[in-house]
Amino acid sequence: MVQFHEHIITELLEDSNGGLVVLSSGLALSKLIASLLILHSSSQGTLLLLSPSSTSLKSKITFHLKTLNPQFYQIPAEITADLHAPHRHALYTSGNAFFITPRILIVDLLTNKLPTSKIAGIIILNAHSLSETSTEAFIVRIFRSLNRGAYVRALSDKPHAMVSGFAKEKRTMKCLHVRKLHLWPRFQVYVSQELERDPPEVVDIRVPMSRYMVGIQKAIVEVMDACLKEMRKTNKVDVEDLTVENGLFKSFDEIVRRQLDPIWHTLGKKTKQLVSDLKTLRKLLDYLVRSFHCMRYS
Repeated sequence: MVQFHEHIITELLEDSNGGLVVLSSGLALSKLIASLLILHSSSQGTLLLLSPSSTSLKSKITFHLKTLNPQFYQIPAEITADLHAPHRHALYTSGNAFFITPRILIVDLLTNKLPTSKIAGIIILNAHSLSETSTEAFIVRIFRSLNRGAYVRALSDKPHAMVSGFAKEKRTMKCLHVRKLHLWPRFQVYVSQELERDPPEVVDIRVPMSRYMVGIQKAIVEVMDACLKEMRKTNKVDVEDLTVENGLFKSFDEIVRRQLDPIWHTLGKKTKQLVSDLKTLRKLLDYLVRSFHCMRYS
Protein backbone atom coordinates (compact mmCIF):
# COMPACT_ATOMS: atom_id res chain seq x y z
CA MET A 1 0.00 0.00 0.00
CA VAL A 2 1.36 3.43 -0.93
CA GLN A 3 1.80 5.97 1.83
CA PHE A 4 -0.93 8.40 0.84
CA HIS A 5 -3.44 5.51 0.64
CA GLU A 6 -2.60 4.76 4.27
CA HIS A 7 -3.37 8.36 5.23
CA ILE A 8 -6.69 8.30 3.34
CA ILE A 9 -7.74 5.07 5.02
CA THR A 10 -6.70 6.40 8.45
CA GLU A 11 -8.86 9.49 7.95
CA LEU A 12 -11.83 7.38 6.85
CA LEU A 13 -11.53 4.98 9.78
CA GLU A 14 -11.39 7.86 12.27
CA ASP A 15 -14.89 8.98 11.23
CA SER A 16 -17.57 6.39 11.95
CA ASN A 17 -20.08 8.36 9.89
CA GLY A 18 -18.10 8.07 6.65
CA GLY A 19 -17.03 10.72 4.17
CA LEU A 20 -16.53 11.78 0.58
CA VAL A 21 -13.09 11.09 -0.96
CA VAL A 22 -12.06 12.80 -4.20
CA LEU A 23 -8.70 11.81 -5.73
CA SER A 24 -6.94 13.05 -8.80
CA SER A 25 -7.18 10.75 -11.79
CA GLY A 26 -4.57 8.02 -11.94
CA LEU A 27 -4.04 7.64 -8.18
CA ALA A 28 -5.14 3.98 -8.11
CA LEU A 29 -8.66 4.30 -6.76
CA SER A 30 -9.26 0.57 -7.25
CA LYS A 31 -6.19 -0.22 -5.14
CA LEU A 32 -7.45 2.06 -2.37
CA ILE A 33 -10.83 0.30 -2.36
CA ALA A 34 -9.10 -3.10 -2.28
CA SER A 35 -7.12 -1.98 0.78
CA LEU A 36 -10.36 -0.98 2.51
CA LEU A 37 -11.83 -4.40 1.77
CA ILE A 38 -8.81 -6.19 3.23
CA LEU A 39 -9.24 -4.25 6.48
CA HIS A 40 -12.93 -5.18 6.68
CA SER A 41 -13.83 -7.84 9.23
CA SER A 42 -16.94 -10.01 9.09
CA SER A 43 -17.55 -9.27 12.77
CA GLN A 44 -18.30 -5.67 11.82
CA GLY A 45 -21.17 -6.68 9.55
CA THR A 46 -21.76 -6.92 5.83
CA LEU A 47 -20.15 -4.36 3.52
CA LEU A 48 -21.97 -3.37 0.34
CA LEU A 49 -20.10 -1.84 -2.59
CA LEU A 50 -22.62 0.18 -4.55
CA SER A 51 -21.39 0.25 -8.10
CA PRO A 52 -22.72 0.75 -11.64
CA SER A 53 -23.05 -2.19 -13.98
CA SER A 54 -19.56 -1.59 -15.45
CA THR A 55 -17.22 -4.52 -14.78
CA SER A 56 -13.89 -2.72 -15.35
CA LEU A 57 -13.60 -1.25 -11.85
CA LYS A 58 -14.77 -4.50 -10.27
CA SER A 59 -12.10 -6.50 -12.07
CA LYS A 60 -9.40 -3.99 -11.03
CA ILE A 61 -10.48 -4.21 -7.39
CA THR A 62 -10.39 -8.01 -7.54
CA PHE A 63 -6.93 -7.93 -9.14
CA HIS A 64 -5.53 -5.67 -6.41
CA LEU A 65 -7.10 -7.83 -3.71
CA LYS A 66 -5.17 -10.84 -5.00
CA THR A 67 -1.99 -8.77 -5.45
CA LEU A 68 -1.99 -7.02 -2.07
CA ASN A 69 -2.91 -10.12 -0.11
CA PRO A 70 -2.72 -13.47 -1.95
CA GLN A 71 -4.18 -15.21 1.12
CA PHE A 72 -7.27 -13.01 1.07
CA TYR A 73 -10.10 -15.41 0.31
CA GLN A 74 -13.14 -13.18 0.64
CA ILE A 75 -13.24 -11.87 -2.93
CA PRO A 76 -16.46 -9.83 -3.17
CA ALA A 77 -19.21 -11.66 -5.00
CA GLU A 78 -21.98 -9.85 -6.82
CA ILE A 79 -25.57 -9.80 -5.63
CA THR A 80 -27.77 -9.98 -8.71
CA ALA A 81 -31.48 -10.20 -9.42
CA ASP A 82 -31.00 -13.85 -10.40
CA LEU A 83 -30.57 -14.76 -6.72
CA HIS A 84 -33.76 -15.59 -4.84
CA ALA A 85 -34.81 -13.44 -1.89
CA PRO A 86 -33.83 -16.03 0.79
CA HIS A 87 -30.39 -16.39 -0.81
CA ARG A 88 -29.87 -12.62 -0.89
CA HIS A 89 -30.97 -12.39 2.76
CA ALA A 90 -28.37 -14.98 3.70
CA LEU A 91 -25.66 -12.99 1.91
CA TYR A 92 -26.74 -9.75 3.62
CA THR A 93 -26.25 -11.40 7.03
CA SER A 94 -22.97 -13.18 6.22
CA GLY A 95 -20.65 -10.31 7.17
CA ASN A 96 -18.75 -10.41 3.88
CA ALA A 97 -18.33 -7.73 1.20
CA PHE A 98 -20.48 -7.74 -1.94
CA PHE A 99 -20.90 -5.77 -5.13
CA ILE A 100 -24.49 -4.67 -5.71
CA THR A 101 -26.20 -2.34 -8.15
CA PRO A 102 -28.40 0.54 -6.94
CA ARG A 103 -31.43 -0.98 -8.65
CA ILE A 104 -31.32 -4.24 -6.68
CA LEU A 105 -30.44 -2.55 -3.39
CA ILE A 106 -33.30 -0.05 -3.51
CA VAL A 107 -35.80 -2.83 -4.25
CA ASP A 108 -34.62 -4.88 -1.26
CA LEU A 109 -34.71 -1.80 0.95
CA LEU A 110 -38.26 -0.86 0.00
CA THR A 111 -39.53 -4.44 0.36
CA ASN A 112 -37.81 -4.95 3.75
CA LYS A 113 -35.67 -7.80 2.42
CA LEU A 114 -32.47 -6.12 3.57
CA PRO A 115 -31.66 -6.46 7.29
CA THR A 116 -30.08 -3.02 7.72
CA SER A 117 -28.94 -3.83 11.26
CA LYS A 118 -26.54 -6.39 9.78
CA ILE A 119 -24.90 -3.88 7.40
CA ALA A 120 -21.64 -2.29 8.55
CA GLY A 121 -21.60 0.29 5.79
CA ILE A 122 -21.96 1.19 2.15
CA ILE A 123 -19.13 2.19 -0.21
CA ILE A 124 -20.25 4.17 -3.26
CA LEU A 125 -17.78 3.91 -6.14
CA ASN A 126 -19.14 6.62 -8.46
CA ALA A 127 -19.53 9.65 -6.20
CA HIS A 128 -19.06 12.08 -9.11
CA SER A 129 -22.34 10.96 -10.71
CA LEU A 130 -24.51 11.50 -7.63
CA SER A 131 -27.27 14.09 -7.40
CA GLU A 132 -30.23 14.84 -5.16
CA THR A 133 -32.49 12.81 -7.44
CA SER A 134 -30.18 9.84 -8.04
CA THR A 135 -31.03 6.34 -6.85
CA GLU A 136 -27.90 6.29 -4.67
CA ALA A 137 -29.08 9.38 -2.77
CA PHE A 138 -32.48 7.77 -2.19
CA ILE A 139 -30.79 4.61 -0.93
CA VAL A 140 -28.62 6.53 1.54
CA ARG A 141 -31.62 8.50 2.82
CA ILE A 142 -33.59 5.32 3.59
CA PHE A 143 -30.54 3.46 4.89
CA ARG A 144 -29.59 6.28 7.26
CA SER A 145 -33.12 6.35 8.69
CA LEU A 146 -32.97 2.62 9.46
CA ASN A 147 -29.35 2.31 10.61
CA ARG A 148 -27.71 5.44 11.97
CA GLY A 149 -24.66 3.57 13.21
CA ALA A 150 -23.44 2.42 9.78
CA TYR A 151 -21.04 4.43 7.64
CA VAL A 152 -21.34 5.69 4.07
CA ARG A 153 -18.10 6.21 2.14
CA ALA A 154 -18.20 7.65 -1.36
CA LEU A 155 -15.14 7.75 -3.61
CA SER A 156 -14.30 9.25 -6.97
CA ASP A 157 -11.21 9.81 -9.11
CA LYS A 158 -12.92 12.26 -11.46
CA PRO A 159 -12.45 15.66 -9.76
CA HIS A 160 -13.40 17.57 -12.92
CA ALA A 161 -16.92 16.11 -12.63
CA MET A 162 -17.19 17.41 -9.05
CA VAL A 163 -17.01 21.07 -10.08
CA SER A 164 -19.85 21.06 -12.61
CA GLY A 165 -22.83 23.12 -11.55
CA PHE A 166 -23.17 25.17 -8.37
CA ALA A 167 -21.47 23.75 -5.23
CA LYS A 168 -21.53 20.19 -6.54
CA GLU A 169 -19.42 18.80 -3.68
CA LYS A 170 -21.65 20.36 -1.01
CA ARG A 171 -24.79 19.01 -2.66
CA THR A 172 -23.18 15.56 -2.94
CA MET A 173 -22.21 15.55 0.74
CA LYS A 174 -25.71 16.66 1.70
CA CYS A 175 -27.42 13.82 -0.18
CA LEU A 176 -24.91 11.35 1.35
CA HIS A 177 -25.45 12.75 4.86
CA VAL A 178 -21.69 13.00 5.45
CA ARG A 179 -19.79 15.89 6.98
CA LYS A 180 -16.18 15.39 5.86
CA LEU A 181 -14.68 15.97 2.42
CA HIS A 182 -11.26 14.41 1.77
CA LEU A 183 -9.44 16.02 -1.16
CA TRP A 184 -6.27 14.39 -2.50
CA PRO A 185 -4.86 16.29 -5.49
CA ARG A 186 -1.52 15.46 -7.08
CA PHE A 187 0.19 18.41 -5.37
CA GLN A 188 -0.74 17.14 -1.90
CA VAL A 189 2.49 16.51 0.05
CA TYR A 190 2.16 12.75 0.50
CA VAL A 191 0.92 12.24 -3.06
CA SER A 192 3.66 14.35 -4.67
CA GLN A 193 6.35 12.58 -2.62
CA GLU A 194 5.08 9.21 -3.81
CA LEU A 195 4.92 10.30 -7.45
CA GLU A 196 8.41 11.84 -7.34
CA ARG A 197 10.00 8.55 -6.28
CA ASP A 198 9.61 7.11 -9.76
CA PRO A 199 8.87 9.97 -12.17
CA PRO A 200 7.79 9.01 -15.68
CA GLU A 201 9.96 9.71 -18.68
CA VAL A 202 8.31 12.47 -20.69
CA VAL A 203 9.06 12.89 -24.39
CA ASP A 204 7.73 16.09 -25.95
CA ILE A 205 7.03 15.71 -29.67
CA ARG A 206 5.68 18.79 -31.45
CA VAL A 207 4.07 18.29 -34.85
CA PRO A 208 3.54 21.52 -36.82
CA MET A 209 0.12 22.21 -38.31
CA SER A 210 -0.26 22.23 -42.05
CA ARG A 211 -1.25 25.35 -44.01
CA TYR A 212 -4.83 24.12 -44.33
CA MET A 213 -5.06 23.38 -40.61
CA VAL A 214 -3.87 26.89 -39.74
CA GLY A 215 -6.56 28.32 -42.04
CA ILE A 216 -9.30 26.21 -40.45
CA GLN A 217 -8.11 27.12 -36.96
CA LYS A 218 -8.11 30.83 -37.79
CA ALA A 219 -11.66 30.61 -39.18
CA ILE A 220 -12.98 28.78 -36.11
CA VAL A 221 -11.34 31.29 -33.74
CA GLU A 222 -12.91 34.18 -35.67
CA VAL A 223 -16.35 32.60 -35.38
CA MET A 224 -15.80 32.02 -31.65
CA ASP A 225 -14.81 35.66 -31.21
CA ALA A 226 -18.00 36.75 -32.96
CA CYS A 227 -20.12 34.50 -30.70
CA LEU A 228 -18.41 35.87 -27.59
CA LYS A 229 -19.06 39.45 -28.67
CA GLU A 230 -22.75 38.64 -29.10
CA MET A 231 -22.87 36.98 -25.68
CA ARG A 232 -21.28 40.00 -24.01
CA LYS A 233 -24.22 42.10 -25.17
CA THR A 234 -26.55 40.13 -22.87
CA ASN A 235 -24.93 41.72 -19.78
CA LYS A 236 -25.75 38.57 -17.83
CA VAL A 237 -22.29 37.02 -17.67
CA ASP A 238 -18.88 38.06 -16.41
CA VAL A 239 -17.16 39.42 -19.51
CA GLU A 240 -13.68 39.01 -18.00
CA ASP A 241 -13.88 35.24 -18.39
CA LEU A 242 -15.36 35.38 -21.89
CA THR A 243 -12.19 35.43 -23.95
CA VAL A 244 -11.05 33.42 -26.93
CA GLU A 245 -8.08 32.16 -24.90
CA ASN A 246 -10.40 30.65 -22.25
CA GLY A 247 -12.64 29.33 -24.99
CA LEU A 248 -9.91 26.95 -26.14
CA PHE A 249 -10.20 24.83 -22.99
CA LYS A 250 -12.85 22.37 -21.88
CA SER A 251 -13.33 24.23 -18.60
CA PHE A 252 -14.76 27.15 -20.60
CA ASP A 253 -18.07 25.29 -21.01
CA GLU A 254 -18.28 24.85 -17.26
CA ILE A 255 -17.43 28.53 -16.63
CA VAL A 256 -20.25 29.68 -18.90
CA ARG A 257 -22.80 27.21 -17.53
CA ARG A 258 -21.84 28.06 -13.93
CA GLN A 259 -22.62 31.71 -14.60
CA LEU A 260 -25.80 31.02 -16.53
CA ASP A 261 -27.29 28.12 -14.53
CA PRO A 262 -29.11 30.36 -12.00
CA ILE A 263 -30.71 32.41 -14.79
CA TRP A 264 -30.86 29.75 -17.52
CA HIS A 265 -34.69 29.72 -17.52
CA THR A 266 -34.75 33.49 -18.17
CA LEU A 267 -32.39 33.45 -21.17
CA GLY A 268 -33.64 33.85 -24.68
CA LYS A 269 -33.32 31.33 -27.47
CA LYS A 270 -30.46 33.28 -29.07
CA THR A 271 -28.27 33.23 -25.95
CA LYS A 272 -28.83 29.52 -25.39
CA GLN A 273 -27.92 28.88 -29.02
CA LEU A 274 -24.69 30.88 -28.60
CA VAL A 275 -23.71 28.72 -25.61
CA SER A 276 -24.32 25.59 -27.67
CA ASP A 277 -22.41 27.00 -30.66
CA LEU A 278 -19.39 27.86 -28.49
CA LYS A 279 -19.30 24.31 -27.17
CA THR A 280 -19.44 22.93 -30.72
CA LEU A 281 -16.71 25.28 -31.94
CA ARG A 282 -14.43 24.32 -29.05
CA LYS A 283 -14.90 20.66 -29.94
CA LEU A 284 -14.07 21.41 -33.58
CA LEU A 285 -10.79 23.01 -32.49
CA ASP A 286 -9.98 19.93 -30.45
CA TYR A 287 -10.87 17.60 -33.33
CA LEU A 288 -8.74 19.71 -35.67
CA VAL A 289 -5.57 19.03 -33.68
CA ARG A 290 -6.32 15.39 -32.84
CA SER A 291 -7.97 13.99 -35.95
CA PHE A 292 -6.00 15.81 -38.64
CA HIS A 293 -2.66 14.80 -37.15
CA CYS A 294 -3.80 11.18 -36.96
CA MET A 295 -4.95 11.25 -40.59
CA ARG A 296 -1.73 12.92 -41.66
CA TYR A 297 0.67 10.48 -40.05
CA SER A 298 -1.29 7.24 -39.96
